[in-house]
Amino acid sequence: MKSPFNFEHIRPKDGEALSEWFVRVIERAISESKGRVGRIRYALHEMERMARDEGRLDGKREVQQRMDAETAALSKRIADLELMLRGSVSRIDAEAERQAAAKAMRNRCSDAVMDYGCAPNNASEAIDALSLPKPLWTETVRSK
Repeated sequence: MKSPFNFEHIRPKDGEALSEWFVRVIERAISESKGRVGRIRYALHEMERMARDEGRLDGKREVQQRMDAETAALSKRIADLELMLRGSVSRIDAEAERQAAAKAMRNRCSDAVMDYGCAPNNASEAIDALSLPKPLWTETVRSK
């Protein structure tokens, strides 16, 4: 079925508001139809449909822009947190390294005090008998 009025040849001008374009189309429909109600009504219904579709598209564009802005902000925050996490150490690992460093210091001091570098003496035995420091940050030990 052919539409009673074709207004595809009437294009909106650059920067022209949608309402002004609608007025031009309706004026054209009135002049071409010589006041026949059917053509004018058809043009009005088409304009109303186009306005609704345009409103939906504007709403979708606005929502998409908001989503893009929120996604960009959240992505930046995630990247910052990942960067911070990459440079951090867990408490369990830090405590294990602290204990290993204390043990290495004790052994190095004990080796430095030994006679001729390999014969234990009273001082080196006393250093070896020293206890390691108590855990500072955690009591938890990583399971193996």
